Amino acid sequence: MTTLIVADPWDQHAQAVAWALDVEGEPVHIWYTHDFPQKHHVSLRIGGDSPLSAAAPGISLYCTQHRHDFQAQDIETVWLRRWYQPAASSDLHPADTRFSQVESNEFVRSAINLLDERPRFWVNSVQAKSRADRKVVQLMNAAAVGLKTPLSLFSNDPEQIRGFFREHGGKVVYKPITGAAWVGEETSHATFTSILNEELLRNDGSLSNAPGIYQTLLDKRYELRVTVMGRTVVAAKIKSQRDGNYLTDWRANDFDENMGCERYAMPAEVEARCLALMERLGLVFGCIDIVVTTAGDYVFLEVNEMGQFLWLEGINPDLQLLDCFVRFLRSRDPRFVYDWRAPAYRYREYWETTQADGGNLPNPSRHVALPRTFEMRE
Repeated sequence: MTTLIVADPWDQHAQAVAWALDVEGEPVHIWYTHDFPQKHHVSLRIGGDSPLSAAAPGISLYCTQHRHDFQAQDIETVWLRRWYQPAASSDLHPADTRFSQVESNEFVRSAINLLDERPRFWVNSVQAKSRADRKVVQLMNAAAVGLKTPLSLFSNDPEQIRGFFREHGGKVVYKPITGAAWVGEETSHATFTSILNEELLRNDGSLSNAPGIYQTLLDKRYELRVTVMGRTVVAAKIKSQRDGNYLTDWRANDFDENMGCERYAMPAEVEARCLALMERLGLVFGCIDIVVTTAGDYVFLEVNEMGQFLWLEGINPDLQLLDCFVRFLRSRDPRFVYDWRAPAYRYREYWETTQADGGNLPNPSRHVALPRTFEMRE
């Protein structure tokens, strides 16, 4: 009954869930892939005349603070929470850095795919993750199950983009295909959904060198963050259109009580379509973003196959998302249904417990720092 979590040391979702599983007495290992190969060693033992045959490969993680030895068949659950690429050591000669990076990345992929060679419970599987991470695939499949979607253009063609803008009377937003941030010494900028204007569309080079997503602007009443675990659907109403908040993209807010969220009962047909989309994409977990328009339409924006969800419980403890997710993992059931009993695990309790133990931040010296996405030139 072992759970393997692939994450980074600073991920509070992984730490909170591991805390709860440990309380349950269930073996759990967190693998920080970004620390490989600098901070720990990994070995895969397969075949030969040893008891570890190809049908039962062994995996060893030699970490800076401890060593985990386990057989692949002992792992019943794999949670691919955050999968970061390995980082080559700065001590290497520049000519060797690329080789180390490529070899290490392929090794990590091999180890994870090795686990996928035998049936076990994945959240989410490697294949499903790869497919569901493509936003154009999400929108196509959402429409196929009957969810409303914004009219969308994926393009780097300046004429197509400007034509789309004019066709819809200038009521168009831009979204990046992947999230990014430009990080400087004192300031940083992140990519959020932005309303377009003529000035932003004048430079052909800007449009053609970075393909993006262009969608019709929605007249929002409010937005929903819909967390799906198995067959359990927990919808939270986000008061994104309240005065003082960033109206176009709620992610630009501070995730605290000032934004506000509450549990929401979606129409049965919308919930059924969300579940149909998850099944169609092969996902057992995901966070779906939906806009409810002033006309009362439910419009699908995207599904993040490994989205953040505990911040919702941090704002509103009644959502019980930590307890629900822990029960979901322990059930190992893709059709899991939460019974909404009094929660055994609360996110705030996790914070209080870890703070009492001296805090929950890892020691940076034991880990490889996560990458700064882009360096800002000022």
